[in-house]
Order: sequence, then C-alpha cells, then structure tokens
Amino acid sequence: MSRLFLLNVLLLAGIAMATLKLMELRDETARREAMVHAGAPKLPQAKGTAAIAPPERTVAANYLDIASRLLFSKDRNPTVFIAPPPVKQIPAFPLAYGVLMMADPPIIMMAPKKGEGQKGYRAGDRIADFKIVNFDSRVIVFEWEGQKFTKNMQDLADRDAQSAALLNRQNTSATPEPTAAAPAASAQVLSGSGSASQGPGLDTGGGIRACTAGDSAAPGTVSDGYRKIVSETPFGKVCRWEKVK
Repeated sequence: MSRLFLLNVLLLAGIAMATLKLMELRDETARREAMVHAGAPKLPQAKGTAAIAPPERTVAANYLDIASRLLFSKDRNPTVFIAPPPVKQIPAFPLAYGVLMMADPPIIMMAPKKGEGQKGYRAGDRIADFKIVNFDSRVIVFEWEGQKFTKNMQDLADRDAQSAALLNRQNTSATPEPTAAAPAASAQVLSGSGSASQGPGLDTGGGIRACTAGDSAAPGTVSDGYRKIVSETPFGKVCRWEKVK
C-alpha cells in the first residue's frame, strides 16, 4: 500500500515538474517573439495610387501607315487611283457631193469616206458612225454618241470631186454649140436604146439616179421613165435623174 502511495506521489511530482517546464518554455517563447517584433524595421506606410485610365479603343485608320509600309507587299498602296475612261476620238466626217432640195423629202449625196461610192441619204439615215439629223443647202447636222455637230457643206465637200467636175465643165464648154433645133429635144422621150451617156446612171435610191460622166442631155429630157434635172447648189450645178410620176 505504501509503495502505491509512493508511486502516486512520484507521478504527481513529475506532472508538476513537467508543468513548470512547459510554463518556462511558454514564457521564453513569448519573450523571444517580443524581442523579434521590437527589433524589426518599420515599413513605410503605402500611399494610395490614382485610378488607371482604360485603354483607348482600337481604330483601323490608325494603322494605315503601317499597312502601306508592309515589307511583304511592296505594291500595297492605301491610295486608290481610278483611271478615267479613255476619251473616244470623233471619227472623220463623211464627204458631201450635193443636195437635192427639190426631192420629197430632200436628198443629200454623200460618201462615208474618200474612195467609196456616193449614195443618196435623207434626214434620219445613218452613214458610217453618224446619224443625219437634218440638212439644207448650206449646213448639215450630224449626231454621234449623243452629241450633235453642225458642219458647213463646203467643209465636207470632196475637193478632188469638185476639181474633176470643174475640169469636166471646161471640156464640155470647149465642144461645139448645139444647133437651134436642139432645144426641141428637151421634151422628147428617148427610147431605152439611146446613147448610154445621155440616160440615167447609178441608182441612188428614192427614185433618183445619178448622171453619167459626159451626160449632155438637156434638162427636162425623159429617158427610161426618168427626167433629167439640174439644180444650183453651193458646190455648183448638180445633175440627177428623177423617176417620172
């Protein structure tokens, strides 16, 4: 019994000593923590910062200079150049040989260009690239690509043809004068078997035939259903054969 009591006493003494030791360790730890906190440097107090501005919105126009200097595409150019359409040149105007104002409607003898045969045209007809709007014995109005051009007949005259006609008149004036009985032939109807040089020539349309070179028939002569008519124009005398109605 005494031994058990002694053992209990020893246990209580051990517990008391352990408790004292733990208390010492606790106090030592607290002392050390106080020393550490006391010797630590004091940090400066942080100052508040201003609010950061939001980033600017991305605009494609700000990068045009970079795009135009792109090394991998030297032909890149931000400036777009639109070439104007080529200006269409006005073609050469047709040649005029005479106007038949007594025809109904009036007829103008023209050729698209030098060397091509002449033909009779009326207002509204087309010749080459032009449309004949209107004409009289002095001027003619053309239309081309929606534009209107007024030309003098003298400017459109075939100078070579005028020279040939003048030479032909000079040669004709050198021939002997007809006899007094010749005027009676003006009302005479010639048969189709007559001389070819005194009858209608090339058909120009509209019941009109051109006079052949050296035609010496008097004005008013009727041949093969056509009557010879000679008119005064700015180009001189113009000869034609009109179909008798």
